[in-house]
Amino acid sequence: MNLLDKQYVYVRRYRQIVDVMIKHGFGYLVDRFGLRPFRSFRERIFRPKPLREEILILSEAQRLRLTLEELGPTFIKFGQVVSTRHDIVPEAYIKELEKLQDRVPPFEFLEAKKVIEREFGKKIEDIFQTFNREQIASASIGQVYHATLYQGEEVAVKVMRPAIEDIIGTDLVILTSMAKFAQKHIKESKFFNPVGFIDEFSRIIRHEIDYTHEAQNADRFYANFQESETVKIPKMYWEYSTKHVLCQEFSDGIKITDIDKIEAAELDRKKISTDLANAYLKMIFEDGFYHADPHPGNILVSREGKIIFLDFGMAGHIDPVLRESLTNLIIAVQLDDMDFLIEALSELGLISDSGSESLVLRTKLEELLNKYYSLSSKFIDPTAFLRDLIDIFSRTKGMIPTNLMLLSKTLIIRDEISRKLDPDHNFGEMTQPYVKKMLEERTKASHILKSAKKTVIDFVNLMKNFPRRFNHLLSKAEKGTLKFELEHVGLDGLVEELDIISNRLSFSMIIASLIVGSSLIIQTRMSPSLFGVPLLGIIGFLIAGFLGIGLLVSIIRSGKW
Repeated sequence: MNLLDKQYVYVRRYRQIVDVMIKHGFGYLVDRFGLRPFRSFRERIFRPKPLREEILILSEAQRLRLTLEELGPTFIKFGQVVSTRHDIVPEAYIKELEKLQDRVPPFEFLEAKKVIEREFGKKIEDIFQTFNREQIASASIGQVYHATLYQGEEVAVKVMRPAIEDIIGTDLVILTSMAKFAQKHIKESKFFNPVGFIDEFSRIIRHEIDYTHEAQNADRFYANFQESETVKIPKMYWEYSTKHVLCQEFSDGIKITDIDKIEAAELDRKKISTDLANAYLKMIFEDGFYHADPHPGNILVSREGKIIFLDFGMAGHIDPVLRESLTNLIIAVQLDDMDFLIEALSELGLISDSGSESLVLRTKLEELLNKYYSLSSKFIDPTAFLRDLIDIFSRTKGMIPTNLMLLSKTLIIRDEISRKLDPDHNFGEMTQPYVKKMLEERTKASHILKSAKKTVIDFVNLMKNFPRRFNHLLSKAEKGTLKFELEHVGLDGLVEELDIISNRLSFSMIIASLIVGSSLIIQTRMSPSLFGVPLLGIIGFLIAGFLGIGLLVSIIRSGKW
């Protein structure tokens, strides 16, 4: 695709986005994000058409969900990721965005067949003994089919939607452009770091459109739970998998939230709830690698009562530092030690400089300590604790690391499933042995020696690199290339107003020039003419009049006249 074709694709997609946003009542955001040039000519001059009655009765959060669903796969995934950000998104929007479904019409079997045959260079009949033409699941990125290998194994074959990479690629370019515009021109957006957020989202969704990443995750989960008697992970068939096709062992079971079917199968709901919680405790505290998309459609229960995990496109990592910091949080709460709590929050990246934290934040943290103080670890539910902590930082405009948000969201969804199965579920009590084990490990001589060794190495590296870094700093100062970054506060509104004023003045000068130039042309009596008046002069006056009316409408609509 050449540059001109790409520009055409981007412009067409921009117009689709703008049309859908206006349709659902988000015309003000179109103007705020600098997308006004992509509005229809009529709407750029006059006010947009009134919203339909069925749209007016919906809340803004509902309209946002409908907008994202209509805009397709990239925006649906974007909404799903945004729904994990309790720190920046109001609860009403969180609840609505959590309802986002991949409501995209399924593509034809012939299209799936073409993808499979292109990937393997063989006819589908030469790869699979049987292949059901009807999909058993359909989503925005791919569809799943039931097939049988020539060795006799039943498999689930996930096929990527044709051209989905081009669609997502175009949308990511547009989202990145909008994020950069917001970060530069919309004052409120700077706190949310829109460019960084879109970069992280791009990384997530690009992994999802490369099935090799999901296959690697599936293999790792399979190895971690190979000896488990309560959890089953479908086996990967690498020889039948590529970037666009994923082949796994077929797993049949009951949706984990389908209580009626679980009871009809005479399975123990309380045991299933406990097994699910234990599976996540193992992932977090032992494996450091967890299934990060535990919505009910991705978890089944076999007829034998085993937990079956599906869809491994999104996985979270718990490194030793994060696990240690989370343990420190629980200890700080139990000891009612504010300084230790601040230190633990700093380690997690929640507080960049504990000495400069506001009085409001410290007060809220003290309230949190009082809520959990003196409680045994079995009564401190990590899910509730993280939710309370994130709520504090969202209200005080604190920054929440992405990995912590993902962990919190995962635990919240898991907790909802477990409590639906067993209303008396106590995750805090189940966590106690793991926390106790970590505390015991800290007192071991090997752990203390390892920590001391790391401290010494870090100090040696600091002393070793200090002269070079200091010399580099002095060198920059001597050359005059040392730069200091200053951030102005409270001037964004003034800069925006000055931009508007300068644009209007420039526009007015152009109109005045057209009027003066057209007047001079009329005086020359040059041809061609209309009713004895030079045609070029008439055209100049018409253009000036049209631009003048447009400027007048813009000034009146702004309310500043």
